Amino acid sequence: MPTNSSVNLKKWVALQVNCKTIQNEEILAVIYTYFNSGGVEIKDQAEEGKNSIIVYFPEAESKNADVLKERIKTNKELIEGVKNITFEKFIVDEEDWANSWKKFFSPKKLGKRIIVTPSWENFKPKKGEIPIFIEPGMAFGTGHHETTELCVKLIEETVEKDDIVFDVGTGTSILAIAARLLGASLIVGTDNDKYAVKIARENIKLNKCDKEVKVFYGNLLSFKSKYRDELLLRKCDVIICNILKDAVLKLPSKLKEFMRRTATVIVSGILESQYEEVKKEFEKNGFKDTRFTRKNDWVACSFKLK
Repeated sequence: MPTNSSVNLKKWVALQVNCKTIQNEEILAVIYTYFNSGGVEIKDQAEEGKNSIIVYFPEAESKNADVLKERIKTNKELIEGVKNITFEKFIVDEEDWANSWKKFFSPKKLGKRIIVTPSWENFKPKKGEIPIFIEPGMAFGTGHHETTELCVKLIEETVEKDDIVFDVGTGTSILAIAARLLGASLIVGTDNDKYAVKIARENIKLNKCDKEVKVFYGNLLSFKSKYRDELLLRKCDVIICNILKDAVLKLPSKLKEFMRRTATVIVSGILESQYEEVKKEFEKNGFKDTRFTRKNDWVACSFKLK
């Protein structure tokens, strides 16, 4: 039987950024602006108000970990500066990561009905519960982050049977799958992380939604596909944007061409301190806010056309 040393395992270079949670937004903005990594993981620390952001790069792109470290250290927008930020760099075997991940990924109820559960769990839903089975892979989307939970709550309140849904920044497609299981007839997701798209497509098949849920890699709004044309022709009932604030602020003027007059835009991925800025940008472009929910420092909200 071969030992690990004789097996050609895929390896990843991990850069762990230990920081305050209020610094997450700017650090993630640096990551997604400059790098198309193999995944991003956020872990809580024992000390309140602190967490670790772990960024994974394919071994062939290991130099990008050092470049990212320098970009974060020299970023002028980080709240309270970078003096409290520390870094760790290490190598991870993909197989070792997958096995360790399974130790702490357990079923989690996100809304009133939706429960995200790992594919390897023998999960049996109770009456009325809707399970989403996922294999997160290297894309680290498990539904355990507050923004996903908040989005699911609004999706449960918003999506109706036969709705057309556009999931902008779909990640591992938990939200797109949730929309389908709640009755949407067509869901199109986009993401600019090719690894996330790969895992998303696997999760969609795992939940037997591949006929209704389509996911594409590329620019979030101008991706090339006949399904983009279909969204523009038929118009969307719901648009989901669980992405970073800087990306959200660019969307209001561009979303209208995809929307029915009665459509709802669900927004998350933003801190409570950023809500007013996001709200003003939507209002400036002819929207009104309709729902607001929060957990810890994170919020999700929804908008309709005035």
